Amino acid sequence: MLGIWLALYPETVGPGDPRYPLGGGIISEMRKHYFLDNYCIIAAERRKRPSDFVVAKPASAGTSTCPFCPGHEGRTPPAVAVYKGGETFSDGEADRIKDWDIRVIPNLFAAAVPSPTPPTVQWIALPGFGYHEVMVDFRDHFATAADFSLEHMELLLKVYRDRYVHYRYMTGINYVSIFKNRGLESGATLEHSHSQVVALPIIPPIMKQEISAIADASFCLYCNVTDREMASERLITRNGSWILISPFYSQSPYEMWILPRTHLSNLEDLSQEQMKDLAALLRDALMRMKTLLDDPPFNYIFYQLPYDYHINVRIQPAVTKIAGLEKSTGVYIVPVPPEEAASELRQA
Repeated sequence: MLGIWLALYPETVGPGDPRYPLGGGIISEMRKHYFLDNYCIIAAERRKRPSDFVVAKPASAGTSTCPFCPGHEGRTPPAVAVYKGGETFSDGEADRIKDWDIRVIPNLFAAAVPSPTPPTVQWIALPGFGYHEVMVDFRDHFATAADFSLEHMELLLKVYRDRYVHYRYMTGINYVSIFKNRGLESGATLEHSHSQVVALPIIPPIMKQEISAIADASFCLYCNVTDREMASERLITRNGSWILISPFYSQSPYEMWILPRTHLSNLEDLSQEQMKDLAALLRDALMRMKTLLDDPPFNYIFYQLPYDYHINVRIQPAVTKIAGLEKSTGVYIVPVPPEEAASELRQA
């Protein structure tokens, strides 16, 4: 397998190679994505400790004006799904279900809508068709996902799977994006913990790149990554079904990926045991990040496709700024080598 890897990616280096930043002592390295033509710069001369990432914590707006807090259900559109006591309901137009565990509501500021107006521009444009929902995923206004119990994290993953299945078979929908933004720097506009699902008529360019690379290979590229990283210094932890790594190619310091140890394309493919293991490892990852980086803003994103893919979850703390180089080239500067980040996260 190593021969295949080096033949495909001759730019890849590792410990013992004089170009390797930790073993060879150089101060900078340009790293290639595992199988895409994307690059990042590991700028070891900018190496930072976790305490160097100081992110200002905005003053809390509190619960009185929060539309997601219990008792304020009437401030949102009726929920399309309400999870309560192990059962699923939906709100009435005038009546809102109380004492919920998780609510799924239409996004008032949707990126895509079921009945868009026709485009009028002269360039290539499509109607903004799609669906955009918010999952109010915890009752406590001040809690973060790292505070969720294992049981609640399992419920949240069930909600993700339910919404994914709801949209993946819908006519006109070709991609379902599930993600969480936490904190202003990550793009979250409300403090109360929530996740989002956006169902789109297009396959995003990043996924098209991955589909193309996977189609050209004679083996699953993500299975290869999983097998190799399971024995690398970038491994943070693992359980029976999943591994947690600091990826060789990263877009942010302390980025983490969760990968299944067997080939699974999407959340619908997961067994009950695999769902439980994913909930445990996602919770573990978030707790490590919160401990090490003092509860930073972050994004986590589920990457999945209906078939011929290898589902993965990417967790990216928003502790550095995206500036000129990143915006002009797509090459990200990462001041903490992933090997060092993995070591610190293992101890968190």
